[in-house]
Amino acid sequence: MKNVKALRIVPILLLAGAALGLGGCQVNRSTYDELLNGYNALKVRNVELTDENSGLRASLDDLRRSVSTGSDAAGDAIALNSKLRIENESLQRKLAELDAQLQNLSMQPLTVALDSQTDSALSQLASAYPGLLTYDQARGMLRFTSDVTFASGSYELSEAGRNAVREFGRLLQTTPNAAQYEIIVVGHTDTQPVTMRESRRFRDNAELSAFRALSVRNDLVASGVEPFRVEFAGFGETRPMVPNAANGNTPANRRVEAFLRKNSYTGLTADPVKSRSAAPAAPRSNRSSTPGTTPSPAPAPANNDIEVFK
Repeated sequence: MKNVKALRIVPILLLAGAALGLGGCQVNRSTYDELLNGYNALKVRNVELTDENSGLRASLDDLRRSVSTGSDAAGDAIALNSKLRIENESLQRKLAELDAQLQNLSMQPLTVALDSQTDSALSQLASAYPGLLTYDQARGMLRFTSDVTFASGSYELSEAGRNAVREFGRLLQTTPNAAQYEIIVVGHTDTQPVTMRESRRFRDNAELSAFRALSVRNDLVASGVEPFRVEFAGFGETRPMVPNAANGNTPANRRVEAFLRKNSYTGLTADPVKSRSAAPAAPRSNRSSTPGTTPSPAPAPANNDIEVFK
């Protein structure tokens, strides 16, 4: 019959079967995501089959009214309708099994296994700077509270912030096994807007967050950490920890995070003395306003400074 499409058995059933074969209840995020994607795909396919089944039943009723039940068209429709019903029931059973398995899954935390000495040293460092540092053991991450680490509304380190960063740098050099890690320094802001000024050294929250991360990076290098081990980036307001307040002023979202990861760089390294002297400098700022407001104009960088953002 021309109006009836042949049933195509999709590969999604294979995915469901493989997912159901998983042993145990503990899975990592990748396995969980694959299982969840398969489950969602099965639900979509189930809806499609249900719709097809309903359409075929309607077509079959029409055919029964217009042709004899012994005709080839009606016979084909009956057979296909029966096949669809069987496939639909099979999918329903698999969906029920997957749903039960998903309900019993226990998510494992996304952990970064730091060695015990480095882990302990980071925990002690955070304890020594309450209100300024927090340590997330599961993520191998040290978080600096921006409102304490930096002068108000600035990307220049406060005295307390500089002390904490230097202690962090010394920890990375003196703790056994810590040399195996590289450090990824990432800045974040809230959604308070940055007002453009011709004399400003940053134009928006993304650049402000990057400058703050760069300030931490530079002080780590100044404390003796090899430059090739430290990476910096700024996400601005795009990755909040908590929902931003209506006016954008959300202190919890203003932060700099330093992640420790196994060193992935295996190439040549530059001369450490030259690398430190040539490290890019965050633009100087005399700004003393509150975060998210317009700062005082900053002096032009010296000739040997590198202006990161234009």
